[in-house]
Amino acid sequence: MRPILTVLAFAVASLAAAGTVAVAPFQDAGSQLGVVVADRTAQLLEADADLVVGPAAADALVPPFAFQDGFLTPAALLGDGGRTTPHGAALLRAALGVDVAATGTVRRDADGLVLEVHVASDGERDTVLLHAPADAPALLATRAARLLARSADLPVDARALTPAAAIAMDGPDAALAEGVRLVGAGLAGELAGLVERQGEDGVGPRLAALAAANDAVRNGVPWPRDPAVAATIAVTALQDDARTLAYLEAAADAGLPAAHVWRAAIAEEGGDLAVADDAWAAAEAYPYGAAAAVAQRLSEDAADATDLAALAIDDDPAVALLVGVSGDAVRDDALQRRAFTALGAQLPTFAFPFERLSFLAFDRDDAAAAAAALEVAVDLDPESSLYWTNLGWARYLLGRYDASEAASERATQIDPDAFIANYNLGLVRARFGRLADAMPAYEAALTRDPEVDDEALADVENALEAVPEEGALWYVLGRLYEAEGRRSEAADAYARALTLGELGAPYDARAEDRRTALSAPPPPVEISGERIDVALGGRLLDGPLRPGDPLTLEFELYTPGDALPARADVHATLEGEDGDVLVERDVTVEIPENAIGYVVQEAALDVPRDLTAGRYVLAVEVRAYEDLTVTARRAVEVMGAPSPLRQLIGRGVILTSLAGERPLYDADDVDAEAAVVDRLVAALRGAVTAAEETLPVVESGPFEGLSGGALFEASDAGDVRTFLAWLADAEADDVRLTFVDAYAQWALDGAPEAGTD
Repeated sequence: MRPILTVLAFAVASLAAAGTVAVAPFQDAGSQLGVVVADRTAQLLEADADLVVGPAAADALVPPFAFQDGFLTPAALLGDGGRTTPHGAALLRAALGVDVAATGTVRRDADGLVLEVHVASDGERDTVLLHAPADAPALLATRAARLLARSADLPVDARALTPAAAIAMDGPDAALAEGVRLVGAGLAGELAGLVERQGEDGVGPRLAALAAANDAVRNGVPWPRDPAVAATIAVTALQDDARTLAYLEAAADAGLPAAHVWRAAIAEEGGDLAVADDAWAAAEAYPYGAAAAVAQRLSEDAADATDLAALAIDDDPAVALLVGVSGDAVRDDALQRRAFTALGAQLPTFAFPFERLSFLAFDRDDAAAAAAALEVAVDLDPESSLYWTNLGWARYLLGRYDASEAASERATQIDPDAFIANYNLGLVRARFGRLADAMPAYEAALTRDPEVDDEALADVENALEAVPEEGALWYVLGRLYEAEGRRSEAADAYARALTLGELGAPYDARAEDRRTALSAPPPPVEISGERIDVALGGRLLDGPLRPGDPLTLEFELYTPGDALPARADVHATLEGEDGDVLVERDVTVEIPENAIGYVVQEAALDVPRDLTAGRYVLAVEVRAYEDLTVTARRAVEVMGAPSPLRQLIGRGVILTSLAGERPLYDADDVDAEAAVVDRLVAALRGAVTAAEETLPVVESGPFEGLSGGALFEASDAGDVRTFLAWLADAEADDVRLTFVDAYAQWALDGAPEAGTD
C-alpha cells in the first residue's frame, strides 16, 4: 500500500462531466457474485458513458481530506454495511464528483436472485429491486446497466443495451472477483500470482485486463482503456509520485474530479507546491473538492471556521460531512450542529449525523435534544448498543425512568459487554429501591470492567442528592467505593444503607458483613520475597541492562488474609545509588476478585538512552489500601551501548518475513543482534527480484540512483543496523511490519538516521 497518506475514510459531492458513472462492488453474503455483477454492469456502460469508475476503483478513489494529523475519507464513517445503502451511494457520488453512483446487494430468495440497487444522481436517490432467475445472474447486470443509463441520461437506447456476458462463478469469474478485490484493496501486485494460479484456461478477459493495467502502470505506460483502474493502482501501489500524479491527471482529464483532490494531496505531501496549487484550483470546481481544499488550509492554519461555514453545507452531503467533522477542530459547536442537521436532512437513512448531534447535545446539557437525535439513530440502526445506551441515559436525565430502563436493557441484550448500559440500568433500578434488580446489573458492569467508572460513581452520588433516603443507592455506593479500595467510605455507605430500613435478602446481611470487615484493619499485603524480576519483551533478564532498554517490572502481590484489594497503585522508579530518582512511572493495577495472589506485570520503565554505565536500583512502592503500602528494591547494573533490537523487542515492534507471517526475531534474540542482522540481510537478498520489479529508483540519500533490486543487493549489515536504530528512535509500540517493505520505504525516504526528522 502507498504509505504517503494515512487514509481513514469518508464521501459525497456533485456533478462533473455528463455521463460519468461509478459502480461500487455489490455485496453478496457468502459469495463474490455481487462483485462480478457490478463489474459486468460497469462494462455495459463503458461504450456510452464519458467515464465509468468500476468496482475495482470506486471505493479506493474516494479522495481523502486533511483531518487532525492525517487524512480521512468519507467511507470511514459509514459503519458496517454502510457502503451498500442509499446514503452510501450518495456519498460515493458526491465525493467522486460523478453524475451517478450505485451501490447494492445481491441476495437469493425463493424466486431466484434479487439485486437491491441504490442509485444516486443529481438530487435524486432511488432504491430499486431487480430480479433474475437463479441460473442467470448476468441478467441482473443487464437490468442494472439499463437503470443507470437512464439515470445518467446516457445517449443510448436503454432497452437495446447489449446483454451482459454470462457469469460462471465456478469458472474464471471467481478469479475475476478476487482480482477486483485485490485492486481495490491496494494489492494489485498480487494479480500476477492470481493469474498464474488460474492457468491459461482459467483467466477471463476481465481479469486479464486488470493484470495488463497493473503491468502498464508499474512500467509507466499510459492506460487510457480504464483510467480509473490505472489511477487506483498508482495511488495504492506505486512508490513514484511523478508517475502517480500522471495517472491521476489522466483520470481527471477523463472526467473524474476526485482525481484532482488526490493529485493535490499527493503533491502537497511530496512538497511539490506548484502542482498542489494547480490541482487544488481544479478540485474546487466541484463542492467536495472545494471543501477538501479548505480542510487542507485548515490543517495548515490558513483557514478557519468562517471558511468552513462558507461551503455548500446545505446542498451537498459530502461537504456537510466534512464540515461537521472538521468543525470539531475549530471548536465551533454551532457550525457542527448546522452541518450535521443538514446532513441528516440530505441523507435521512444515515445514522451518523444523528449520533453526532446527540453528542453535541450532551455537551451542552440538552438531554431533550440528545434524546430526539438518538430516537432517530436507534430507528436507523436498531442493533447499536451505543445508541441504546446513550438513549437510556438521555431518558434518565429527562426523568423518563421506565423508558430509560427499557433502552438500557435493550443495549445489554444487544451487547452483554456494554458495561456502561449496565451501570445505567442498575442506577435507574436502585433509585427506586429495586436493589435485587439493580445489583446484578452493577455486578455485570464490574465483571466486564473491574475499574469503577468515575462517571457511574458520580451518577450514584448525584442521585443521592435527589433522594438521600434511598437505602438501595447507599448500598450501591458502598459496593462501588469498596471496588475502588476506599474502605472507610465504603463502610460508612453500608452503615448508612442499614440505618435506612430493609434492603432485602441477601443484601441486609451482606451490608452488615461488609461494614464490619471494612471497619476492621485491612489484611496484610506483601510482595513475595520482596523480589522484583526484570523482563524485556516477555523474557526475564539475568544479566546487565543496556541504556534505552524498555523494561517490565514483575513481582507477586499476595495476602495471608481473605483476598487482595480490587486495585493497587504502583509507583516504579529507577534510582541512582545515591537515591536520586532518574525515571518514574505510576500505574493502577486491577486485581481479580477474591484473588490471594497476583503477579503484577503492568509496571514499565525505560532506561534512559544516555545513562552511563554503573550500578542502579529498581524500586516499586505499592499502595494497596488507603494507608497501606509495601515496597521492594533490586540492584541492577547498566553497561554497554543502547541496542535498537532490544528496544524494538521491548516495545513489541516485530519485523516479519515478506509473506507477513513469520517473525524475523523474538524475545529470545535480545542478546543476539548480530545473528538477527544477518537474518535481515538475508531477507533483503531473497527479495531482490521482487524489489527490482516493484520499486522505483532511489532519488536521494546514500542509495541514490539504485534500482529496487540493486538497493536490496547492496545493503549490508551496517545499513540494516542504521535502519534498526532509526526505527527504534521512532518509538512505535505493538506493531508488526513487513521488514523488506519498511526497509524499502526508509531507503526511498533517503535512509534517515536516528535522531533526524
